[in-house]
Amino acid sequence: MITRDRSIVTRIVSYACGVVFVLLILGSYALIKFEISLVETFTDERLEKINQSIDDREKRERLSLQKKVRFNTGILSKMSVLFLDNFNPEGLKQSLSSYMNYPETVAVKVLDEDGEPFAAAWSTPDITVPDEDGEPFAAAWKAPDIIVGDALPDDLRLENTLSVQADVVRDGKKWGSLKVYYTDAIISKKIRAAKKNASIESERFKDTSQLRLESAIIKQVAGVLLILLILIFCLTLLLRSLVIGPLNMVSDIAHILTDFDLSVSIDTDRNDEIGRLLTAIDKMVLEFRKIVGDVKSGGERLSGASDQMTENISAIASAAEEISVNVQSVSHSTEEMLQRNVTVASSIEEMSSAMNEVGMNAYQGSCIAGDAVAMADKAGNTMSSLGEAANDIGEVTEVIKRIADETTLLALNADIEAASAGDAGRGFAVVANEIKEFARQSTLAADNIADRISGIQEGVKEAVDVIGDVSGIIDKINHSSETVSLALENQMKAANEIASNAGQANIRARNIALSMEELAKGANEVSMRVGLAAGGKEGETDGRYIDASAAQVARLARELLELVRKFKVE
Repeated sequence: MITRDRSIVTRIVSYACGVVFVLLILGSYALIKFEISLVETFTDERLEKINQSIDDREKRERLSLQKKVRFNTGILSKMSVLFLDNFNPEGLKQSLSSYMNYPETVAVKVLDEDGEPFAAAWSTPDITVPDEDGEPFAAAWKAPDIIVGDALPDDLRLENTLSVQADVVRDGKKWGSLKVYYTDAIISKKIRAAKKNASIESERFKDTSQLRLESAIIKQVAGVLLILLILIFCLTLLLRSLVIGPLNMVSDIAHILTDFDLSVSIDTDRNDEIGRLLTAIDKMVLEFRKIVGDVKSGGERLSGASDQMTENISAIASAAEEISVNVQSVSHSTEEMLQRNVTVASSIEEMSSAMNEVGMNAYQGSCIAGDAVAMADKAGNTMSSLGEAANDIGEVTEVIKRIADETTLLALNADIEAASAGDAGRGFAVVANEIKEFARQSTLAADNIADRISGIQEGVKEAVDVIGDVSGIIDKINHSSETVSLALENQMKAANEIASNAGQANIRARNIALSMEELAKGANEVSMRVGLAAGGKEGETDGRYIDASAAQVARLARELLELVRKFKVE
């Protein structure tokens, strides 16, 4: 069996805080991942917006550059009409050389009205702007000296997409055309630098956000630990007040019940699970108190009945002993009377004196028969009382059986309540097991007593029947004795009638002998039934059995009272 040394509060707090800690860790992890993703998303969106803004700026600057070149080209075309009109290519070349001072201008060519080259100015590449991989990205032709000529050289690489063409017109007449080549390398350089600065700024912002996020994570972890400590403290206080206190109360009550103290009273106004448990315990204690009181009352009645039964058995034994003695005396008297009648038949002279002695013996036999009748009646009454006491004891055993059955049912209910209460009902279960064992012993004792009482009742019934038979026989003997006395008186009055009456007396004496023999047998049977017949082992065994049964009933009654007295109900 696995034992748990930690308290309920410690286990509940540990489990609850463990679950909360895991949930907080998972929540914090999800929140941190979300915050990191949010920072990265925000940084990417910010960088994308900056790049979009730079691209828009680039478009605007390119459009502005194109408009500027167109405007300057228009001015240059109006100025070139004078040189074309006067056919002054050298002057136009000087003007183009001045126009080439604009950093965006790469080359300019002027054609006459026939489309032939008239003048040109250009410069060679001087500035190279690398891209992020170090490769050439754009170039601006700005040599230390501007080159002028009649036409642009064929090996000069120019972009037609970066050019503006205008006709040289004056008064509606076309004098020629003008084409200006420009570059956007400077704008690209500026845009590239702006994007690079934006990327650097974005990385700096990302690093700063990462540092702030790490600081926030540390603060969140500290907050989680603080919340966990506060939760542990609050749970400990709440559980000690809401759980440990009531459980200690239940434990104290269980310890009191293990000491067989049923006088405890439980008053509670709680409506929760603990309150229902205390109410159930209180009801069970009340039921146990009633059961123990009933068992105690039944045990006292059983003890009194067993003592009465012992006294009745002793009285029966004494009465049977007296009956046996009297029957033996009557038997001896009848034997003597028979011998005397034989003597009278043989000698008429001795009959007169023998008649006197026979008269005395007949009178004594009559008295003895009367005493025997009284003794038989007394024995019958005693055996009837013993039967009634046995019936009372049988009723007491039935009461004990019913009480034991109710005790068993209540013990089973107590077992169920203790099992549902868990550890809190463990002491309760001990009490329930003790009561269940007590109920089992009471049932066994009641069954044993019932069996013994049944045997006693059968023996008492047989003894009553035998005593009734003995009483009838003794009554007959009494009548015979009276007849003998009357005959003797008549014989004493008339000696002549002695001879004939002697024969009749002899016959009657034989009848008396037979009757006394039957009476002796009946007396011996009564003595055997109560365990006092001197000549029969079986009678002694039955007597010892009855006496032992009575002693066992008394012992069981005492044990029942001692067991019940362990319970304190007041």
